[in-house]
Amino acid sequence: MSDNGAVNYGVQQSGGVSQVGNQAVGPGAYAVGGTLSSTPTPTGADLSALLGTLLQVLDRHAAQLTPPARVAAADLRAELDAGRPAEPARVTVLLQRLAEVATPVAPVAVAVTEVLRAVQGG
Repeated sequence: MSDNGAVNYGVQQSGGVSQVGNQAVGPGAYAVGGTLSSTPTPTGADLSALLGTLLQVLDRHAAQLTPPARVAAADLRAELDAGRPAEPARVTVLLQRLAEVATPVAPVAVAVTEVLRAVQGG
């Protein structure tokens, strides 16, 4: 809060260099950018193939997943099957959520981690 009682949702920077791709600030802010593509990742893995493998692993281990993990998996599948290009930010959030709640199921955790690495470029 500033001295006048107003809330500042801005970004302050002093000196240095800042390179920002997509940024959202403040209540309800939302930034989307980039694309999910089927281009090979630095490790040579094809993102669409990794997503396909993840969906197969989720199907194979569905009975082992907790209810929150099943919801996260269903949300991810719905985003990928929406009939429009998937929103990278939304897919990343869903993958991160799935990674949090599916950790006890090792094959799912490994598959999610591989997709996250590909999506995040590393």
